[in-house]
Amino acid sequence: MSEGDHPVQNAFAMPAGLGVRSAGISDIGLKRGANEDALLMRDEAGLWLVADGMGGHEHGAFASGVAVSGLRNIALPGDFDGAVGQIAERFHAINGHIWQAGDPASDRPSGTTAVALVVRGHRFAILWVGDSRAYIYRSGGLFQLSTDHTMVQDLVDQGMLTEEQARSHPMSHVLSRALGVTEAVQVDIVQDQLEPGDRFLLCSDGLTGPVGTGPIRETLALADPQACAEALIAAAHAAGAPDNVTVAVIDIVAEEP
Repeated sequence: MSEGDHPVQNAFAMPAGLGVRSAGISDIGLKRGANEDALLMRDEAGLWLVADGMGGHEHGAFASGVAVSGLRNIALPGDFDGAVGQIAERFHAINGHIWQAGDPASDRPSGTTAVALVVRGHRFAILWVGDSRAYIYRSGGLFQLSTDHTMVQDLVDQGMLTEEQARSHPMSHVLSRALGVTEAVQVDIVQDQLEPGDRFLLCSDGLTGPVGTGPIRETLALADPQACAEALIAAAHAAGAPDNVTVAVIDIVAEEP
């Protein structure tokens, strides 16, 4: 991680006929004393990030802040593979920075989840570590693009728990992977083609914990991304908002010639 990063111009432009609109909100919720989540919105660079810190306020806010600062001024190339590769490399650098800054004797190590969206041309990629999620809302359907890095999800993947059992499992929020808690980390990546009208949602588990998939899908039908982000936060509050909640809504819009 370079301490000398400075704001840069990025070789990024949407293809002819496509544009981007986005809105993001990070909210403390109703039960926490401080916000350990962090949010990065870089429409001009085709890059968005949600991070959810862990380890108590001092440690969690530090870790999620490192994730955001590590991508805030990164200079990304215009080509898709190059941009995805640089973000993945930066995830590993963020992991090392948090790991080296941590206290090995602490029983509450610093760490953070991170989920990022990068757009180049007609393609997109999701990169993530942890249980902050990425969804795509397309043609009225909501599809989860990321897979939670939790102990319980690992058991589901191994066929040892059903999805129904996982939803009520007391260890459902215990992470199996996060940035900064181990010396090395695996970053997962999925990629696909963009379509006009696509809407992406990046969010911390402060949303997906108390709010079900059905209400999230219904809220994502709202036309304006800012109104959508505000409604998602309101839904978390209506469900008790026991955790910090952060959302980023990113629209791929068809523009008039």
